[in-house]
Amino acid sequence: MPDDAMFEETLSGTDLIEAVYAAAGRVPDSPAIAAPGRLRPGRTITYRELVKGIDATARHLRDDGFGAGERMLFSVRPSPAAFILALGAVRAGGSVVFIDPGIGPSLFHDRARLAAPRWAAAESLLYALSTRSPLRPLARRRGLLLPDYGAMDVRHYYSGPWLPGVPRGATPVKRLASPALPRDSAPPSAVASSGQEAVIIFTSGTTGAPKGVVHTRGSLGAGFEQLNQRCTFGEGDRIHSEQLMMGLPALIAGAHWTMPGYGFSAHIDPLRLARELGPVAGKKHSYDGATHLFLVPSQLAPILDAVEDGSVRLPGTLRTVMLGAAPVLAPFLKRATALLPGVEFKLIYGMTELLPIAVADGMEKLAFASGADAEFTSPDGSGEGDFLGEPLPAVGIRVGEDHELYAQGPNMCHGYLGEDAMIEHATGDLVRLDHGAGGPGTGPARLVMIGRKKDMIIRGKTNIYPALYEPLITSVPGVKQAVMVGIPDGIGDEAVWLAVVAAQGKPGAQGEPKAKGQSVGHLKAKLAKVLPELIDESALPDHIEILDDIPHSGRHRKPDREALRRQFARTSADKAGAQ
Repeated sequence: MPDDAMFEETLSGTDLIEAVYAAAGRVPDSPAIAAPGRLRPGRTITYRELVKGIDATARHLRDDGFGAGERMLFSVRPSPAAFILALGAVRAGGSVVFIDPGIGPSLFHDRARLAAPRWAAAESLLYALSTRSPLRPLARRRGLLLPDYGAMDVRHYYSGPWLPGVPRGATPVKRLASPALPRDSAPPSAVASSGQEAVIIFTSGTTGAPKGVVHTRGSLGAGFEQLNQRCTFGEGDRIHSEQLMMGLPALIAGAHWTMPGYGFSAHIDPLRLARELGPVAGKKHSYDGATHLFLVPSQLAPILDAVEDGSVRLPGTLRTVMLGAAPVLAPFLKRATALLPGVEFKLIYGMTELLPIAVADGMEKLAFASGADAEFTSPDGSGEGDFLGEPLPAVGIRVGEDHELYAQGPNMCHGYLGEDAMIEHATGDLVRLDHGAGGPGTGPARLVMIGRKKDMIIRGKTNIYPALYEPLITSVPGVKQAVMVGIPDGIGDEAVWLAVVAAQGKPGAQGEPKAKGQSVGHLKAKLAKVLPELIDESALPDHIEILDDIPHSGRHRKPDREALRRQFARTSADKAGAQ
C-alpha cells in the first residue's frame, strides 16, 4: 500500500478517491480489475496494484504539469490501464472529459472548444485513423469521419503501440503508471476536496449548443453509495460490465470488476459477453463466475434468445442482472424472469445529471404491471405507466403541475459546463406517484413514468403520454415494438402516428406463438380492433404504419422519435399532395 502524503490526505474526506483507497485498505490482495481478453477476461490487477498505479500516475502527471483545474480529453476504451489513468488524473487534482469521437468532427470540436482541455489521452489506433496516415483511408471506407486528434494543440498521451499518426513527443500511457518519482521530485499535493471537478460528460441527446455535465468527486461518490443501497455489491462478488458507472461502485465495495472484450468492434457483442461470465482458471489468475451483470435491454434480448435455444448457458453464480439506460417493458421482463429463474433483476432509473434516482426490483415491477400492486390501472386492469420504483434515500423529488419530475441530492452533478451551479434537475420525465393497491398512506410513494415532456402529444384538449400506451400495444400478439409520435397538422394540433414492428414468430409475452409472415393489412386490422379495448379512446392513433425496423439513436439504441417524426411528416405531406 502507498504510504506517501498523497494517500494520507485522501483519507481526510469522503469522496470517490477516498472510497477506492479505503477498499484497497480492506482487501489489498484481492482481485480488483480484470482486463478484456479474447475468450475470457484477461490480466487481473489487485487492489494494491490498483492504488499504486493511480498514485504513480498522479505523480507523473503532476511532474508533467497536470494538476488542479486541468482537464484531460479521454478517448481510451475500458481497461485497467485506462481506469488507472482516469483516476490518476482526478487524483492529481484535474478532471477527465469524455467526448465520443464518433459524433463527427463538427460536434466534436464544438464540445472540445467548450471544455478547453490542454491534455488528451487516446488510443494510438484513433490517432492513426484520424490523421493523415496510411490507416486513415480504412476509416473513411468504413464510414468513419473522425476528428484529427493529432492536430489538437494539447499535450498528448497514447494507449497501445506506437502507430503512424501518433504526434511527435506523445507519451505512452503505460509509462505514467510505472514506479512513482522520488518523493522530493513530486509537486506539492493539492488538498483533496469532494467539490473538485472530476468528470465532464456530454449528454448524448444534446443538439445545437453542447451541454457538458460536470460531476465532482463528491457527487460521483454519493451516486455510487446510493446505487449500492439497492444493488448490494460486496467483497468477493464479481461484477461484469463495460460501464465505468458500474465498475466504480464495485471497486468501492471491494468487489472484482471484470471487463468484457470488444474484439475489433467499437461495441460489445452480447453473446460474447455472456460467454465471458463463467469461472476463469488460468496459470496466473483464477476466479469464480460472475455474480452481477449490467446490461441495457437491447443487449439482454439476444442473450435470452440464446439461453432459450440452448446455445448459451449462464453460470449458476449469477445472482443479479442490472438493467438501465433504456425502458424495460414488463412483457420483456416477464420473459427474462422465466428464462433466468434464479436471477434477481434490478432496474436502474437515472440520467447523466443525477444517477441513480430510483432502483426498482424486477418482481416489484411485474406486480405493478399486473395491476396487483398498482394505485392507478389501465382499462384492462394492468398498472398504468412504466414503474420506476421508490426514490433512493438521499434523493429528494417534487412533481410539477405538468407532472414533470424534479430531483436533487448529493449525487446530483455540479451543473452544466459554463453555467451556474444546479439547484435541482428538471428531468424532462413526466411521472405520477403511485402508493400501491391500497392507495396513499398504505405504502411508500413510487415513481411511475407516464411520458417524456418532449414526447408528449397534444391532440385537441388531451395530453397523450406515449409511455402509458406503448407497453400495452407491444403486448399484443404479433407486435414486437410500438412507438407513438405526434405530427403537427398545421393548425397547432397533432395527429397521432403509431409505428409498429411485427414479430417474426417468436414466443409472446405469455408463451403463445405470434403471427408469422402476417400481412401488413392483417396486422393493421387486428390493431384497429384490439386497441380500443386496451387504451383510452382519446389516445387511439390516427395512423398506423407497419415498419421493418424502428430508427434508433445513441449507443443504447433508444427509439429515435425525431427521425420517426420526420419520416411520418414526409409521408403525411405525400398523402396530402396526392389528394
